Amino acid sequence: MKADYKFLLFVWMLLALMTVDVKRLNAQNDTLNLQFNNMKNFIKKGSWLTGGTLSMKFRNSTDKNELIRYVEDNKTYDFAIRVDGAYAFTNYNYAGLALQFGQAGRSGDYQNSDGVPYTEDAYGIGYSFIPFLRNLTPIDKHGRFNIITQIELLTQIEQGITQTVLNEELTRRQSVKYTGSLGVRPGISVFVLRNVAFETTLNVAGVRYGFEKIQTTNQPVARTETASIDFKIDLLQLNIGIFVYIRPQKS
Repeated sequence: MKADYKFLLFVWMLLALMTVDVKRLNAQNDTLNLQFNNMKNFIKKGSWLTGGTLSMKFRNSTDKNELIRYVEDNKTYDFAIRVDGAYAFTNYNYAGLALQFGQAGRSGDYQNSDGVPYTEDAYGIGYSFIPFLRNLTPIDKHGRFNIITQIELLTQIEQGITQTVLNEELTRRQSVKYTGSLGVRPGISVFVLRNVAFETTLNVAGVRYGFEKIQTTNQPVARTETASIDFKIDLLQLNIGIFVYIRPQKS
């Protein structure tokens, strides 16, 4: 009889501990759900967003035959920093403006088709002014995960200089390029805090027009116009950013 009493007491204590743990787990889940509950309120009409993205691309090549030249060593980089701000004029739809600064560089040792070695260095910067329209489509009931569809009208100015040394003779080429484009920038947004979202997007170019002027040492000024319709996705060039969504307090 005493053994049965001890066994029942042990079972009762075990059930009590399990009940406490379940209540604690439910409380933690309730806190997490409360933290990310109604995230859709932050992307409704009257809210604001601000943030930025960073995109980078690096490439190194050695001992590569490119038909018209042989690459002994080549290093290139390309990065862009972008700051966005927008206002929700309807639920899930924003109108905004982005400013972007980019920089690119290249340096290498080569041989031309005659086997003559030469060096080449290039440097360029670019400034962009980008009005845009953005739609956020929630894919879960709380609005924590959203699909981004963004249409952009880009105006860009790029300046660059390339310096080549061949047979101890220096040649410089300076360029200025003006570009306008209309494109789509799809991606995904995930709220990692109550009003802070981590976003990643891809550049998908649509319609593009460019005008470039090039001045080369001892050469007349060259001018080039280009126009293209191109829908391509560069999976190696992701734009990663953090955005803060601001919901005005009701008076």
